[in-house]
Parts: sequence; structure tokens; C-alpha cells
Amino acid sequence: MAGTPKLIVLSEQLRGKSFELTKDLYTVGRSEERDICIKDPTISTYHCEFIRNGDAYILRDNNSTNGTRVNNVPVTEQALQNSDIIQLGGVELLYDRDDKSVTTVMRTQTGIDLESAEVGVATTRNMEDFELISSRKLTPTQMTLIGVVVLLVIAILGLLIWIGVLLTGKSSAGTATSTSVKQSVFSRLA
Repeated sequence: MAGTPKLIVLSEQLRGKSFELTKDLYTVGRSEERDICIKDPTISTYHCEFIRNGDAYILRDNNSTNGTRVNNVPVTEQALQNSDIIQLGGVELLYDRDDKSVTTVMRTQTGIDLESAEVGVATTRNMEDFELISSRKLTPTQMTLIGVVVLLVIAILGLLIWIGVLLTGKSSAGTATSTSVKQSVFSRLA
């Protein structure tokens, strides 16, 4: 005997929230008027509906803006199987029937086709065209800019050296002054 079908939100915003499906019809959308309201901007006001079909449900898209997918396949109407992954816009839900006897084998689809891909294709340019230093000519503006930068570096180095000389000169002059003061103090005492 199958358990009560439910939808379990997998997306981060409402992860873990679940909706038990017990009625014959459920409307889903962003609007509070829907049976299942999911406040997400990627879900239409009246996105889709779940219709009871025996023990299971059929999912029917209601011409939603961002579409409805089951196991990553766009659908307009789809009979649901246990463990189907439903995408309503950008929100993912798990359809769970608690039916241990029926499981759906899912195949994940990616945009990569490994069977038709070429192996060993170089992604860099031909090494014959590779140069460490560009041989293109500099424009007059670029040359002027380089010249200004070089002059500024030289000026800053010169300024630092000049400051260093001034500081060194003051400390040696201060040493000489303090020595002469000490000598005059000692001569007065004697």
C-alpha cells in the first residue's frame, strides 16, 4: 500500500518544507490564493497544478513564465513517479510517495557530451606565435608616460638620498656640539 504522496522542497530558501497531497487537485504558485504557495520570484502567480490519478499525481504546467521540469526535462504535463525531482522555475521539489516497491531510476543530464568531444585538443595558441617580449611599437603617448614615470622614480630616489644626507649631517653636527659643550664644562670645573 502506498503512503501519502508529498512534495519536499530541496531548494535552499525553504529546504525541508513539505506539502502532503491528499486532495484531488492542488494549485501551485506565488500567490496566497494557491493551495501551495511558494514565495519565490521565479515561480509564476499560478505556476502549475497537481491532479490525482489513482495512487499518484499528474503535474500540469499552467503556461508558467519560467517553466516546469521533471528530472531536468521540460514538461507541460507529466505523470509523476516516486523520487521525481520537480523544478518549478528555480525551486526544486522531491515527489515522494513513500512507496518502497516503486522507485524511479533517474539519469542526470548535463550539457557535456563526452562521447563526441575531441580529446587532446590544445587550448593555447600555437607556440610559434608566442613571444616573451612584444615586438609591437609603442605609441608616443605610451613613451611619454614611461618617461614621466622614470623621472618621478629618479626624483623620489634623489629626495630620499638628500633627506638621508641631511639627517646624517645633523647627527654628526649634534655629536660635535655635545662634545664641545662637555669640554667647556670640564674646563670650568678644573
